[in-house]
Amino acid sequence: MLKILTAIERDGLDVRVLSMVFDVPNKEFDIQEGLRKAVTDYCKTEEGRKTYDYNCGNFNLADVDSSLPKMFCEKYGFSIVDTVITDDYIDWDESFCENIGEDV
Repeated sequence: MLKILTAIERDGLDVRVLSMVFDVPNKEFDIQEGLRKAVTDYCKTEEGRKTYDYNCGNFNLADVDSSLPKMFCEKYGFSIVDTVITDDYIDWDESFCENIGEDV
């Protein structure tokens, strides 16, 4: 089963969106909890601690994408399928239908 986790960064009027797709065992699987466990284990390694320290004691979703080895995800029952970073976003209620008039 696939789950999508999305992080949104707002800097004034600028917005950046990072979406990651995870393969998880079932609908009830808590991907945030799985990530916390995998990242915590990784940050206890020499390489993980370097990344954690470099990021001033932080390890966010972008760091998961760029630095978290696959084996730590697999240990907790999930895998990263895909990642998309974009500066484009829309309002949920954005309509893509132009004025079609009365001739339907």
